[in-house]
Amino acid sequence: MPTRRMSLSGGPNVVKRVAAVGAVVLAAAFVPGGARAAPIDTVRIVYQAFQSYGALFIADREGFFSAERIRLEWVPLRTSAEAIPLLAQGKLDVGAGGISPAYFNAVSRGLRVRIVADKGHVGPRGGVPVLMVRRGLAGVIKTVADLKGRKVAISGLGDLGHYLWYRTLTAHGLSLGDVTLVTLPLPAYVAALEGGSVDAAFLTPPQDKQAAEAGMAFTLADPAGFMMGEPLAFLYYGPTFLERDRALGLRFMVAYLRGLRQYNAGPTERNVSIVAEYTKVDPALVRRSGWIGMRADGLVDVAKVRRLQDWLYEIELVSVRNPMQTVVDNSFVDQAGDLLHLRGTR
Repeated sequence: MPTRRMSLSGGPNVVKRVAAVGAVVLAAAFVPGGARAAPIDTVRIVYQAFQSYGALFIADREGFFSAERIRLEWVPLRTSAEAIPLLAQGKLDVGAGGISPAYFNAVSRGLRVRIVADKGHVGPRGGVPVLMVRRGLAGVIKTVADLKGRKVAISGLGDLGHYLWYRTLTAHGLSLGDVTLVTLPLPAYVAALEGGSVDAAFLTPPQDKQAAEAGMAFTLADPAGFMMGEPLAFLYYGPTFLERDRALGLRFMVAYLRGLRQYNAGPTERNVSIVAEYTKVDPALVRRSGWIGMRADGLVDVAKVRRLQDWLYEIELVSVRNPMQTVVDNSFVDQAGDLLHLRGTR
């Protein structure tokens, strides 16, 4: 995706953003007396060994965070939903991962957490995730419609995997009532397919290639054909960056956008080696796996987030339709993109 360019002829909103960026840069760069500030800020961020963290891993390894005087403290969590209360309490600075009813319900209770950047969406064909079926059903399951009455994996009610199943089944004339939902942690999907405790699951790298090459499962459908651009994961900020230190939140986003731009060069030798290092997966397997789609400008598709919230409201997993300005805050990616353009930084 081409890098977004800023034009000062774009109207008063752009001019205001440039002025805001300039103020933040000056505040962040200097301390009283004219001395240039040099402290390193530690940012606590969720860690999971998934390729969808690729832009973050790249920004860390390539020194983009160091250039913004940031040191990352990786905090391992089993699910992204666990990050929401930690963000709200200020025990975590940046959340990363999918979305769940817990997030929307937290917002409706007034907790200061916001989606601030794209971290993965359904990309072009051949990307990820892919819908895979256990090998024992080869020749029996030929289309999505054949999954009627079968067991399918989700990692939690109302999470993005659940929503992907809703969209997929609806697109093929079925409903969620036509399948049995089995809740499992993402890392358990391949073993569940092999053991027969589920019949189908959406797999992401490197699970997709591991399952296919080991003969455990086969690909049934590519979501790019019926839900291109559907969000899979996001970055989240809590009150640390939303209220107490927006300048640090902006510096973090500048580094992240640089990581996104390099990530979008695709599975280059350098990118593959970094992702393999952080996920502890064989580089050859990373290279053969799909490359998750991510917007180089980091912008979040607000309309798609609204549609997801509406679905959760309809199935009564959230109690309030939150205004989108309380759910998504694209201001950090807007200002970070403007700042990178002003710097002439790639």
